[in-house]
Amino acid sequence: MLERSTSASSWTVNRVVALVIGVVFLIVGILGLIIDTTSGSLLGFQVDLVHNLVHLLTGIVALAAAFGGWARRFNQVFGIIYLLVGIAGLFPFLYFGDKLLGIMAVNGADNVLHLVVGIVAAAVGFFVNEYATGTGPARRGDPMVRP
Repeated sequence: MLERSTSASSWTVNRVVALVIGVVFLIVGILGLIIDTTSGSLLGFQVDLVHNLVHLLTGIVALAAAFGGWARRFNQVFGIIYLLVGIAGLFPFLYFGDKLLGIMAVNGADNVLHLVVGIVAAAVGFFVNEYATGTGPARRGDPMVRP
């Protein structure tokens, strides 16, 4: 049977997902600030300063989680938050001054992306066990490891 991974050098599915979220959100946040810091469109997604800062903060926290040993908890919390943001974006009465909850600019593409990323992160965080992935030393007693 597989052993539960506790080593900081083990790459679990949760760590990989948190790392990917961290890198992508950090890049998107930086690009959003470089291309348009106030309001506009980035690759078809509506962004503004607050939205870009949220992407930057999310990217930093995701990277900290991936390397800090709390990737699973990050994926759970991040998944729930992004699911809620995606669901909230589907209701027009939650927009004030063309901004979701009066806070940040979003459009239909943002809402779909928030829902998809939220579902993936939450599913991984809640339903994927923390076992190491990839190649490494053979585990003792694992019947699936070839001699």
